[in-house]
Formats: sequence, C-alpha cells, structure tokens
Amino acid sequence: MILDNDGSEYDWHVGYGPPPEKFLESIEKSVKGIDTFKSISEAYAKDPKNVETVFKLAQKYDSKYDEAKATEMYEKVLALDPDGKMGTTDYKDEKVTFTEYAEYSIGAMQAFARDMDPEPLKAFMKKYPESPLMKSAYQRLSYYFEMRAPKEEAQAFFDEYTSKYPDDPYVLSSYISRIIKDKDNVDKGIELAEKINDIMKYNPEPRYQNYLAQLYILKDDKEKADEVYGKRFMEGQVSSLTYGLMQYASFWVGQKENTESAEEMMELALKIDPDRWYNFRTAAQNYIKLGQEEKALELFGPGYAAKHQDDADVLNSYAMFWAQQGKNLESALEAANKSVEMQGEYYNWDTLATVYQKMEKNEDALKAAEKAYELADDQIKARYKAKIEQIKKALEKGKEKK
Repeated sequence: MILDNDGSEYDWHVGYGPPPEKFLESIEKSVKGIDTFKSISEAYAKDPKNVETVFKLAQKYDSKYDEAKATEMYEKVLALDPDGKMGTTDYKDEKVTFTEYAEYSIGAMQAFARDMDPEPLKAFMKKYPESPLMKSAYQRLSYYFEMRAPKEEAQAFFDEYTSKYPDDPYVLSSYISRIIKDKDNVDKGIELAEKINDIMKYNPEPRYQNYLAQLYILKDDKEKADEVYGKRFMEGQVSSLTYGLMQYASFWVGQKENTESAEEMMELALKIDPDRWYNFRTAAQNYIKLGQEEKALELFGPGYAAKHQDDADVLNSYAMFWAQQGKNLESALEAANKSVEMQGEYYNWDTLATVYQKMEKNEDALKAAEKAYELADDQIKARYKAKIEQIKKALEKGKEKK
C-alpha cells in the first residue's frame, strides 16, 4: 500500500512474484504516478465516460479483491461499450476487448462468491467460445463444480473440461478431486491419475500421487496406495530434491557468484539426506573450489571415511576424490587399501594406483595398475595399459635423477 501525503490511498500492489526487477519496475511506475489508483481516479473524475479509464479503475479494485467496487466499474464498462469496440487490453500476449474482459471478470467473481452463481460465467463461455480467457473461465468454474454442483452436473462439466485440456495435470486433478469427494466413479479417477503419472513420469508431483493413493484407498487396495505414495516414492522425491540442490550449488560455485545461496542449498541437501555419500563428495568438491579446504575435510574427510569402513564403494570413491585433489593422501591410501581388501575389483586397484601416483610411490602404483589391468575386461584394458606405461616412464625419470 502506498499512501499520499495526506494519508489517502495513492496506489497498491497485491502479491509478489519474481523476478524482482519486474516488481521494482511496477513500484517505480507508481512513484512516477503512472496508472496509480490516484491518477486513474482523478482521470475518472474528469471523464467518467472514458472506457479505458473506467476499465483500469475496475482492474485496480479487482487487484485487491474489492469485488463490490470492481463489479460496479466493470458494469460501467459494459454500459459504455456493450459491443466491445472502444479498446483492448493485453492478456497473455493476446488482445482482449475491455468488454469481453469485463464480462469474464464479473462472471469469475460471481462464480467464486459466497453464493456461487456459475451462470454469468457460463454465459460468457457461450458468447465467446474462442476467447483467450476460456481456459481461465473453465478453471474458475471448476471450483464451483468441485464443491457445490450436483454430482451428475459435475460429471458432465468435468468430462467436457478434461476433453478440452486432456494433457493438463491441473485440469485432470480437478476432476479427480470431485471423484474423491463423491467416493464414486473411482475407476475413472484412477484412469485420470494414471494419465497424470504418465505425463509427469520424469518429475512426479506429490499432490497428484496423493490423489492416486486416495483413490486406491477407496478401492480398499492399501498395497497399491503404498506402491504409488509410500516410503519408496518419498525417498525418490528426497533424492531428486537433494540432487537438484547440489546441482544448483555446483553451478553457482562454478560461476563464482551467488555463493552464499549455494552454500545454504548444500547445507540443506546434507540435512535432508545425510546418508547419501554423493552429496558429501559434491559438497566437498564445491568447498575446495571456494578455497575452504577445512570445510571439505570436515564433511568428507577422515571422519567420514571412518564412519563408512564397511562400504567398499564409498571408500573407493572417497580415495579417488582425494587423489584427484592431491590432498589428504594418507587417509585416501588407507581407504583405497581397505576397498581393495573388501572388494578387489579392477576399479578398486585402479584407485589405489592413482593414490600411489599422487604420493609419488610409483613402484607401488605400478603393481596396483598391473593388477587392475589383469582384472579388467578386454574393452578397457587399453586404458590400464596406457596407465602402466605412464607409471613406467615416471619410474625411469626417477632413476635418471638419481
């Protein structure tokens, strides 16, 4: 709320959405007196029959949910320009006449009113079947049909709504919500919920899984409900979230910008999922890039290795990580040897060879690399052969120096 010097309403902005630059731009327009409540009101006082001014005043009242005043102004728009010939406004990159938008807004408010009258909005949809506002009109009406309409009418509406927007999860879920409310037509609900699953299979959203689980509970199938919305599902959500947080942190650390936020997200990921070693390794990598080696060692140093002495894969990854950094090599060597003892695969021996190389213990590195070569599949033996040759050259250079 912005007040004038005398305390009267000058302008307002309800709600906030990013980016902040756009919000700041709207505030600066207010400061300059562009399309403020005061400037529009003054223009209206001078010329109450200017359709654009009346429409802007209606939108101002509408923006702060003053439905009585907004409706009064929208009705004046309709009285002044019943045929919609006196101007347009922008709606999602399309032009809509003041009249059309006013009819939609009046209908939308009445559909959401305490008494919920859907008829004005239904009349708007019949009058403007190709309107850019059509989907918004359906969305507004869906609340009435979900909460108040008789079951048969609701089913007819949602059949029509979902047929028009069959690939919109929000639309499909509104029908599901009504089905759950009625505890009827459950198979239809499951069909819709499974379709949402298919649409969002690479990024499932918990609220839609919740709907599907409720439907299976209505069919007395708790096992299926647990399958779609149980522990395994939420573990996957946690994994996806923490991976995303770490990717975000790594991106900004790489840019050397926004690093405070990057650190906050790393800490959040580790708190949410403290058992995933990949997150600790990624965080350590980022802290090293930030010049915070002590923090990296605190998170993914000897103490971490000691807690995972029974996990050969974690120890192997830990050892390779520190070998690549050329730091914490004594602890890395201990972990590499432990992973070889426990698992002894070619990649464990390769990690051990790498640690020895970093420690300039090339004779030991050669033995480990030769063991990796012996155990490796034919298609990757060439890689280890090259590594063996590299170590041998290092040994020769060492002898020459002596």
